[in-house]
Amino acid sequence: MAISITAAEVKRKAMVSVSDYDASIASLIAEMQPALEYSIADSYLSDTTNTNLQATLKLGILEMITGEFIEQLRREIGASEEFSAGGVSVSASALRGVDIIQQGATRLAPYLKTSLPAESDAMPSSTTADRETVFSRTEEVW
Repeated sequence: MAISITAAEVKRKAMVSVSDYDASIASLIAEMQPALEYSIADSYLSDTTNTNLQATLKLGILEMITGEFIEQLRREIGASEEFSAGGVSVSASALRGVDIIQQGATRLAPYLKTSLPAESDAMPSSTTADRETVFSRTEEVW
């Protein structure tokens, strides 16, 4: 993989300080990062001399992995419960993984393979481009 994402970076982005989730974060990185990198055009991934581009790609991938991690946390039992005592209310974090995933997807969108022109759009449609096209009067062109 051309870009390196660590569990520490995901935890920092998700504002998690405990190491209880390190194994699940590592698994999530191993699962998601290759698929996300595969969706990015090779010309962008291989342009390692452009450090700003690489930082943008890394941030987009990091945001998408972090967003998925946050959504997994929200699905844990008790994660969305709320209780109040003595005028103090404790509830789930307002941080939403879906928003971070969308932010990462928007950041990566211009660099995806799907945003490049199709090969048929970029190549001439005729293999006789260097020859003069000649039609007879009796031929129907359309």
